[in-house]
Order: sequence, then C-alpha cells, then structure tokens
Amino acid sequence: MSSATETWKGLSLPWQVAFEEAWASFRAGSFGVGAVVTDPAAENAIVTVGRDRVMQTQRVPRTLSGNMTAHAEMNAFAELDTFDAEGLHLYTTLEPCLMCAAAAIQLKVANVHYAAADESRAEMNDVWASAPVTAACAPSTTMLLDGPLVVFARLLPMVFTLSKVPGGPLEKLARSEHPDLAGLIDRLSEDSTWSEIRQAGTCHRALGHLWDELAAID
Repeated sequence: MSSATETWKGLSLPWQVAFEEAWASFRAGSFGVGAVVTDPAAENAIVTVGRDRVMQTQRVPRTLSGNMTAHAEMNAFAELDTFDAEGLHLYTTLEPCLMCAAAAIQLKVANVHYAAADESRAEMNDVWASAPVTAACAPSTTMLLDGPLVVFARLLPMVFTLSKVPGGPLEKLARSEHPDLAGLIDRLSEDSTWSEIRQAGTCHRALGHLWDELAAID
C-alpha cells in the first residue's frame, strides 16, 4: 500500500485543493467538506474553490456562511464569474446533498466527481431520474478515488455529525453504516496528537497521522 505522502503527491491539483479546503472547513468547526470547479477545456484548470462554512459567521463577499446554505459546493458556485457552469466539472470531497446536487443541475455542471459517498443521499439520483427535466440535465457522477483518502473524506464531516447532532437520525445512520469509522472518531477525542494537528496542522499531516487506521477501515 502507498504511504500517505506518496498518495498525496499522486493526487491531481483539483483533488489536493478540495481536500485542503475540506481540512480548513473542519479546523474551523464546520462540516469539513471542500469543493473545486474546474474547466476540462483548459487542461482542467481550477476556476473556483469553496468550503463548507455553515458554522462560520465571518461575512466575505460572494461567500455563504453561518447557515445551512453555506455548503462547499454552493460556495464554489457562488465564486463563478460566468452565468452558469456549463461544461465545467465539480470536485467535492463528499457526495453532494439535495441542495448542492440541484444547484449543479441548474448550473449545467457537466460532471460531478466526489471522494466519499454519503449514506444519507442513498437513492437520491433516482429522484432526479424520475423527472424529465432533471433527468435530461443531471451531470454524470464519478467516484475517482479509493483507499484511505475516501475514508478520510467521510471522516471529516462525520466528526461534525457525531459531535454536533448527537442522538439524531443522521448520527444513528452514520454509526450504523460506518461502525469502524465511528469508533475511530470516538477514539480521536482522546488523542492529544490529533488535537494538536487539528489546531495547527496541515491536511497532509492529518492524513499521515491517521493513515494506518484509515487503511484498516477501508
């Protein structure tokens, strides 16, 4: 198995930036999801970036924060200078929710690449397929990553779910679908090194610290 460093170096720039945005969101106390919009016609150049800011109250122009519209994908879309996102690709560390998936359809995103599936979004694509308008406009979706990176992408927002909405249906579903990951998250609350990394460490360092445990869950 490749090391955390080897795997990180092998990532394309859009994925590296998406994970860095997710880490910044996580450190700020939000869901821990990052997103990047790219232009495949320009060698997949990065057009905009965004991160989940639902728990942040700082107001920045063209950035959503402090409420449940402030998802990573919505912030990436809010930065667009174009009328829509026709032909562009969206990279996101977590499968888009109903709101973000609908926005991607409305903006004519060509393809959505996500790192980790979200169990609460199960069968959502069937909803889009059931209506002619959304079925015709829905972007194609792909999961391009595997291994510990996928587990890490699910871990970050799951920490928020387990700590901020304990006892709710989303926590119960997350623990049911990912018992080993939930156990790791519970153990991290007593990991002093992890606490230090969360305060001041990089995404790369966080991956390195958790790599073996993430690999064991994969």
